[in-house]
Amino acid sequence: MSNKIIVDYSNLGDTELANQAKSGIKGLTNNAKFSLVTELVDEVAAETIFSTELASIATGNKVNITNKNNARVVLLSNTNTLCSEVNVQAKGDLAVLQTTGFPLTKTPTAMVMGEVINFQVKRGDIAGTIDLTVDRPTYADNGTVFAYWDPTNGVAPADVNHWFQRHSNGHSLSITNLVIGKIYLFSSAYKGNDAEALIWSATVSKMVGD
Repeated sequence: MSNKIIVDYSNLGDTELANQAKSGIKGLTNNAKFSLVTELVDEVAAETIFSTELASIATGNKVNITNKNNARVVLLSNTNTLCSEVNVQAKGDLAVLQTTGFPLTKTPTAMVMGEVINFQVKRGDIAGTIDLTVDRPTYADNGTVFAYWDPTNGVAPADVNHWFQRHSNGHSLSITNLVIGKIYLFSSAYKGNDAEALIWSATVSKMVGD
């Protein structure tokens, strides 16, 4: 993902918005890394009007509040236009974006999972059922993937990713309707991001009971 600054500041309160606009104006004024004549002029004008209207509501009336709200809409629009143009001109250059006075968007980080903790494979209370559990990890996860191999399908592939898989939003799962008396193979992995490879546990074999 390319580095960018935030373009939408509608979540900020009035004072926060005014201060953020001032910070951006300061960072971009005479900033040789950008060519922002029209966008910056419009931002300065919108911030000046908004700050003036914001100050007036302390001793004003409903008309002043309406004027402030209208000025806020204009400032948000101009800030969006300015920041969008900054992102275009910066071309993802982090060092350049850090000179703007505007905050960077957060770059998503990969959720890399470690090996599962305490993988348990036990016969369930119901015939033909196996209960699978792992301990909750000490970091965030998206649940658990449990894999198993049905021996009636022949020799298990060496790559666990080619086994039958079931996803649990938590850290336990019961697999039902297994063939009684057959020995199944089981493995498990914490679920991270879809782009990250699963880190499978050691294989556990278990005979299904009646």
